[in-house]
Amino acid sequence: MPFQRILRPAVILTVAALLLPAAGLGQIPVRTHDASFQFGVLSFDQLLDVFGDVLLVVITLGNFSKDNAMYSGVPFLTYHYSANSRFGFGGAIGGYSSWGDLVRQSSGLLVGDFKETSYIAAAELDYHWIMRRGFQVYSGAGFGVRIRKGRYTDETGTESFSKALPTFHLNAIGVRFGQKIGFFAEFGYGYKGMLSAGINAQF
Repeated sequence: MPFQRILRPAVILTVAALLLPAAGLGQIPVRTHDASFQFGVLSFDQLLDVFGDVLLVVITLGNFSKDNAMYSGVPFLTYHYSANSRFGFGGAIGGYSSWGDLVRQSSGLLVGDFKETSYIAAAELDYHWIMRRGFQVYSGAGFGVRIRKGRYTDETGTESFSKALPTFHLNAIGVRFGQKIGFFAEFGYGYKGMLSAGINAQF
């Protein structure tokens, strides 16, 4: 009898010790407000600049091509609202700069330089496939507008102009580690870059 009295509470405590942590891991964290800052590389817009027709610059100064172009990283601020922790909807703002040399097409000679700055604003949504305390996996998409402001200088003067362009982003997979404040990394294709990482707050 004394042995049974000791054994029963011990078994109950052991089972509780095993089940309670598992139950805690199974709980879905509350995610109503989701704010993040991230830094990416190789945005779709930058790739367009490298491989697309925007390598050609046609302005009143003449026809030019870009050469020796350099690109900044792609920082973004993002806010999403979620009513059920799984789905989120919100927006993002960010941008990047590029600069380099201008080559006159008629002569092939280096005649000046350029600098372009792109500002991006987009509407976004996300879905969290896995929501655990300390670990989340998610995907998402966004669509918005890019305002590109350019300054182009040759031997005769300087010209500046702005242009509005559509832009998008597909976040194939993102992984987040942490509680209310966490760190994350994403792999995707679009305005935030192919690879990005940052810090995130959920409350």
